[in-house]
Amino acid sequence: MKLTSKKLVLLSALVSFVTTSALAFEPKELKKREDRGFKKPKMEYVVPNIDELPDNEYGKLVKYGKELIVHTYKYIGPEVDDVSMRYAGNNNSCQNCHLDAGTKKYSAPFIGTYGEFPQYRPREDAIGTLTARINGCMQRSMNGYPLPAEGKEMKAMKAYMHFLSQGYPVGGANVEGRRLAKIDRKMIKQNKADLENGKVVYTQHCASCHGADGLGVKNPGKANGYMFPALWGTDDTYNKGAGMYRILKAADFIKSNMPLGATKENPILTDKEAYDVAAYMNQDSHYRPEKINRTSDFPDERVKAPDVYRPNMESKEHQFGPYGKIIK
Repeated sequence: MKLTSKKLVLLSALVSFVTTSALAFEPKELKKREDRGFKKPKMEYVVPNIDELPDNEYGKLVKYGKELIVHTYKYIGPEVDDVSMRYAGNNNSCQNCHLDAGTKKYSAPFIGTYGEFPQYRPREDAIGTLTARINGCMQRSMNGYPLPAEGKEMKAMKAYMHFLSQGYPVGGANVEGRRLAKIDRKMIKQNKADLENGKVVYTQHCASCHGADGLGVKNPGKANGYMFPALWGTDDTYNKGAGMYRILKAADFIKSNMPLGATKENPILTDKEAYDVAAYMNQDSHYRPEKINRTSDFPDERVKAPDVYRPNMESKEHQFGPYGKIIK
């Protein structure tokens, strides 16, 4: 039987729907794999006072760890004098994403983080350690290289996270503000991100700090970082393997934290504006460095983040939505 053009289009759409549905992200499956058999207690969000640390080796290591988070570029950035210490591939700092040295609510803070590891990581489809998690950021958000597992810098970062996690149990706790606050998932299932509106939002709310060209504002001097980090258009930013390159994760972060001064309780952007501007920021036409071996991320389709996008591997829906057929 000869197929008409109209029938071919319908058949193609059906195949696309079935394929996408079969490879849909399953939140329940991810929750099952993350279960460690420990019922997490509900606890308050508490930021300990670092100035109350004792003047001993532990206190000094914790304070160095905070320095690394706040001024990453100064100690392990690509412009430091000691070539052997150039682990970060860009001049960003860890607190560009983990705001206020990893203590601000809803900005992926480190409060309680230490006791959450080891944990299942869908990106690797394996149980991951805190050391591996930090090095994941080094290779992705910092576009650089892994820190030596037993080196002073890794020990200091972990000690700082340990300090911020004291009082929380091994296995973790349910603490409001410890994770990113999600934008409306019903909205993203039904709507594709609007790049044109994203450009408007960026021009109105973001360009004054990050620049119309996304290049940010670099501080003068060597190994001195950015006043406002670059978002695209240079190798001096996060690469395509970073969490911030994922549209939904970026939108979740933006809604509760950007522009500066925004909080979950008092946001400046709407959910739709955060969604659109995240898409505009991360569109293909905006250059950013690649991540080596990114195609091996999320090997199990059932627990692969719905907003992971790789050309020729995922559809444009994985990049810009709508996500209704991708999330079960």
